[in-house]
Amino acid sequence: MINLFSNIIENDLNPFLIFDKDSKVIYYNKEAEYILSYVNSKEIYDLAISLAPHNYGYKSTFIDVIYNRIKYYAILVGYEDDDKLAVKLYKEAVNDTFNFKQENTTKTSIYTLIELAKSNLLSKYDLKINQNFDPSIPEMKLLVKEFLSLLNYIFSFFKDFPQVNISVSMKIAEIIRVNNKRYPICVIKISPQQIAENKNELLKLSKDANTTLFLTDDSIILEFAVVD
Repeated sequence: MINLFSNIIENDLNPFLIFDKDSKVIYYNKEAEYILSYVNSKEIYDLAISLAPHNYGYKSTFIDVIYNRIKYYAILVGYEDDDKLAVKLYKEAVNDTFNFKQENTTKTSIYTLIELAKSNLLSKYDLKINQNFDPSIPEMKLLVKEFLSLLNYIFSFFKDFPQVNISVSMKIAEIIRVNNKRYPICVIKISPQQIAENKNELLKLSKDANTTLFLTDDSIILEFAVVD
């Protein structure tokens, strides 16, 4: 019976971790190992501590957390002594099928649209834009007008900032399905993140432009299929 419980936890699709009193990870299952490859364990520990029960026991809390585009909707935190803290995150169900709008798409370079949006911003405001672009990204089918509107909307929030960082890259070992075909994923990451109060409008523009939006504490992330 003990082995059964252990194997269920080890193979659970939700990450499970145990910390010691010094915030060090002393156990993690397979799913948590994936998280720890791109998130500092201290970040998870601090979140758990902020939501832990005041006395010994267990407490579940609904949250809205994103780690590397994976959304979690709840967290369970528990401890029975002062030496160990158990944490379980609950992953939100994700449908990897993307509703790509084929009509009115034009094969173009994503960098052309970024340059147009940058030029529009720099013509009005004095700020520095740092770029980290992958030159191997090919041209792809985009809704040019909608995508440019999305970029212009995002860039408009940086008018009072001295510096903006933009990176464009391909996701490694991940694909997305479009009309039952598999395509690689391109990612645009823009920081700092300054648009939380305008999230609804941004979500609408993102959907109109065939993109998926993610907001982290410090970045705006756009992901979209590289359809040739």
